[in-house]
Amino acid sequence: MVVVELSHITKTFGKTVAASDVSFRVGQGELFFLLGPSGCGKTTVLRVVAGFYRPDEGRVLFDGQEMNSIPAYRRNVGMVFQNYALWPHMTVYDNIIYGLKVRHESADERVRKAKEVLRIVRMEELAMRYPNQLSGGQQQRVALARALVIEPNVLLLDEPLSNLDAKLRLEMRGEIKRIQSESGITSIYVTHDQEEALSMADRMAIMNSGMVEQIGTPLELYNKPRNKFVAGFVGETNFIEGVAEVGSAPDGGYSVRPSPRLKIMTTQGEGIKGGQRVFCSIRPEAVHIHERLPVEEANAFVARILAIEYYGAAEHYFLEAEDGFKVKATIYSPRPHDRKPGDMVHISFDPEDVMLFPE
Repeated sequence: MVVVELSHITKTFGKTVAASDVSFRVGQGELFFLLGPSGCGKTTVLRVVAGFYRPDEGRVLFDGQEMNSIPAYRRNVGMVFQNYALWPHMTVYDNIIYGLKVRHESADERVRKAKEVLRIVRMEELAMRYPNQLSGGQQQRVALARALVIEPNVLLLDEPLSNLDAKLRLEMRGEIKRIQSESGITSIYVTHDQEEALSMADRMAIMNSGMVEQIGTPLELYNKPRNKFVAGFVGETNFIEGVAEVGSAPDGGYSVRPSPRLKIMTTQGEGIKGGQRVFCSIRPEAVHIHERLPVEEANAFVARILAIEYYGAAEHYFLEAEDGFKVKATIYSPRPHDRKPGDMVHISFDPEDVMLFPE
C-alpha cells in the first residue's frame, strides 16, 4: 500500500486544458473517487497517475517518490478499464495470469496468485470459461482479478460499471468495495455516477472543467458543499434564486426574497451580503408536504402538485409554489394517499436545510 499524491498537476492537449492545478492526496488503502461530468478531466488525471500521460506541470508522487519520469510499466499500477479489455481467446485463468507471465513469474507463483484472486472475486468455479461465456458482471470481476493478481501498489478504475445494467451495477458496487477493502490496495476510481461515488467512496474529489472544486467524504460533500456546482452535482437539490437580506430572520440569520411577497429564512450564508443575488439550495428530502399549513412554521408555502412519480421506497413530488417557484420533494416510505396532479398542498422546510450560494 502506498500514499499517492498529486501536486499542482496541469495537462493540456493543444489549446485544451484537460487538468488545471489539480492537487490531492490518497491515503494508504483508501478508496478515493474522482467524480464529475463528462469532459471534466477526471480520466486525464487517472492516466497521469498511471503514467500514460506525462503532466505539463506538477508532480505525481508514490510514497513521496516522484514518478513523473517513471514509465507506466515500472509504476506497478493495476488498471481496470470501462470495456474490460479481456482476451477473447483465453480462459478466465489465462487472462488473469497473463500479466504474471509478462513479469516472468514462476509457474508455481502464477498458480498460487491466480487461486488467491479467483477466491477474492469469487470466480473459482469459472476459471476455465472464456469471456463470451460470462455475464457482464463476471467479466468485470475477471478484469478486476487481472489487475489485482500483479499485486499493484495502486489500483486504478476507469468507470468500470458503466457497461452494466442497473441491477448488476448495484451488485458490483458492493463487490468492488468488498474486494478493495479485503485487498487493502490504495485505489482511485473515476465515475460520473453520483450514487456510485456516494455509496462507495472513502473520500472523493469533485471535478469541473479540469479543476478540483472540493474534496471530502461523501457526507461532507453532500451536507456542506462549497459552491453551487458541488451542491447541484452531488445528489439532487432545488435552486431558488432571490435577493439576500442579512440579519432579517428572527434569530438574526439570513433571509432571501424570491419575490417581493415571499421570504425564505436560513441559518446559513456566511460571507453573503445584503442585497446580493443568491441561490437557495434545498434538498428534495428536506421539503415536507402537509395537508394543512403548519402553525408558525418558517418557510411554509402553498403549492400545486404538477406531477407525482412513485418508486416504491420513495415518492417524488414536483410542485409549483406561490409566485411560481418550483420545487421537488422526496418522501421516503410513502403511505397510501389520494393526492394527484392539480391538487393544492402545503410545503415547508427548516431554515437549517437552506444553503446559500452567490449567483
